[in-house]
Amino acid sequence: MAEPRRLTQLRERLLDLLDLPEQEPVIALSGGADSASLAYLIAHRGQGRRAVHVNHRLAASARLEQAARAVADQTGTPLVVVETDVPVGASLEGHARDRRYRALIGSLRPGEALLTAHTLDDQAETVLMNLLRGAGPAGLAGIPPRKGQVARPMLRVSRAETRELAGLAGLPYEDDPTNLDPGVRRNAIRLEVIPDLAGRFNPKLVEALARSASLIQSDEEHLASLATSLPVVESNSTLALPIGSLQAVPRSVADRAIRRCLSRLRPPYGGNAGEMTAIWEVATRRRRATVLGEGLEVTHQGPLLVFRPPGDGRGAVAQVDLEVGWNEVGRFEILVDRLEGPCRVFPVGSWSAVFPTDVALDARVDEEGRLVVRADDEPAWLPGERRLPVAWYQPGANGYLSLFAREESGWTSSP
Repeated sequence: MAEPRRLTQLRERLLDLLDLPEQEPVIALSGGADSASLAYLIAHRGQGRRAVHVNHRLAASARLEQAARAVADQTGTPLVVVETDVPVGASLEGHARDRRYRALIGSLRPGEALLTAHTLDDQAETVLMNLLRGAGPAGLAGIPPRKGQVARPMLRVSRAETRELAGLAGLPYEDDPTNLDPGVRRNAIRLEVIPDLAGRFNPKLVEALARSASLIQSDEEHLASLATSLPVVESNSTLALPIGSLQAVPRSVADRAIRRCLSRLRPPYGGNAGEMTAIWEVATRRRRATVLGEGLEVTHQGPLLVFRPPGDGRGAVAQVDLEVGWNEVGRFEILVDRLEGPCRVFPVGSWSAVFPTDVALDARVDEEGRLVVRADDEPAWLPGERRLPVAWYQPGANGYLSLFAREESGWTSSP
């Protein structure tokens, strides 16, 4: 029996719109109409391919897995099912997305690319969501067609077209019931906001938003290519950018170089507006350090802006009692000397201090990355910044403690 003419026409049109990478395709097959249509189109291209489905063990997961298996069978696509739990939290959608991508990317083999079925409508929803939260150009550029091992070949295809294709081809897809929950922001934008705006102002709103994203993406790609020219210094798991290089280029380029470091150490997040403000305060020496979300620490060390990943043990540390000799306090070292007789030295600079011998000294690195030395439980010295009144040696006392602090950067000599 000949297939419907409309199916033939629609399939050929969508095949022309696909933007496929050169690598072997691995389809993220959710079981919905969009990914089912993508699997159908890839099968008709005759490419070597396989599919991966992620089961989140939620209420509708069993039905979605069954649909994914049925679509895979009908399209002749080998399928792998990966199970993963979604942690309890404020954003079920966000947690599920993060776990899903980890599972999908983790299933890739060398030479493969993950294909997701994001459509023109997904692009429009993303742009509008980002606009409402006050995103910058990167957010308004929407969903990138390529990012690392992930490709989105259907960004020029509308959701109406994928559903029509799935229906005409008789694909056994299953709608995810969570997509109908208006309590989820994206669903509210999809079901209420975009239809209202399209009906009142622009019936082609989806196309207009996607077109804006495409234009902004071109500018973003140019600025990102300029940002890659800034040197990134690597040492173990730590990254650094020369502050002079950041200050020598336009702020828009420097911001992207900074965000590139953040996304490498804390993928996939490139930093929000508040974090960028704090980082520039460090770069311009208005503050010594800042600790960002997930414990990522940013400090300035000589000519470098240094990024330390979460969990490297160099952020806030517990109190350390200072003893004669070298004391390690996080990324700092403090040399304590006990000298007899009247004091004949005077601290030079902010990295040295003198104390009476009868005080109990301890030190810690606070949450802002500063080294704080206390004398008898009272803050007395912020090495590299200033000495507080209690840190001054009392004339006439016999014997004294001489302290010298330095920051072990791993990049250059101590301050």
